[in-house]
Amino acid sequence: MFKTKIKFCGNKSLEDYKISVHTDADYLGFVFAESKRQVKPEQVAEWVATLPPRNKELVGIFVNQTIEEILHAVGTVPFDIVQCHGDEDLIFIKELKSQCKVDIWKVIHHVDETSVEKLIPFIGTIDGFVVDKKVGNQYGGTGTSFNWAHIPLYDKLSKQYNIPYMIAGGINVATLQELLPFSPQGIDLSSGVEENFSKSKEKMNLIERMVREHDKRTNTR
Repeated sequence: MFKTKIKFCGNKSLEDYKISVHTDADYLGFVFAESKRQVKPEQVAEWVATLPPRNKELVGIFVNQTIEEILHAVGTVPFDIVQCHGDEDLIFIKELKSQCKVDIWKVIHHVDETSVEKLIPFIGTIDGFVVDKKVGNQYGGTGTSFNWAHIPLYDKLSKQYNIPYMIAGGINVATLQELLPFSPQGIDLSSGVEENFSKSKEKMNLIERMVREHDKRTNTR
């Protein structure tokens, strides 16, 4: 049965984390790169110790950071996944993979229909990928979407190599209806589930309801 995966990213406070834990999301993300949602591994470790993530997988997001920084975070927080969200090349990913015993996801910053080809060298090394849109020097969390008409290109590659993926950027209650007809394997939201720069239980619950309704329709076709 098809089930769209949901990731609530950019949890930057204990309150954000508590709200996210009590949703039906599959993944919870934490940003360690320099950004307005940046957190420290020691903070996240405290939150997780205070409130276990239940059946959710924890994702650490890094942008062009050193392997030492990533390993420190993974050694401090019980992460399931490391998400490399910058310009990390295959040499870096292979070295990280050899030292880091968690799954590695690579982000592809979509520009046009040829962007999917950037994934090919990473096949066989990464455990999943995220498609996002870079805006200026901001690698993510901008609330800007790419051209979703190109999602089938990524979906085809995902099925060909049996590697999961998520779509990020500009997803919110208003735009989700445009995205769902493409039936992405997973959706990744940060600012799209916030109100006044804090995670919104109401928005999260609404997103989940919309996704589950879509899944029901998809599974009964």
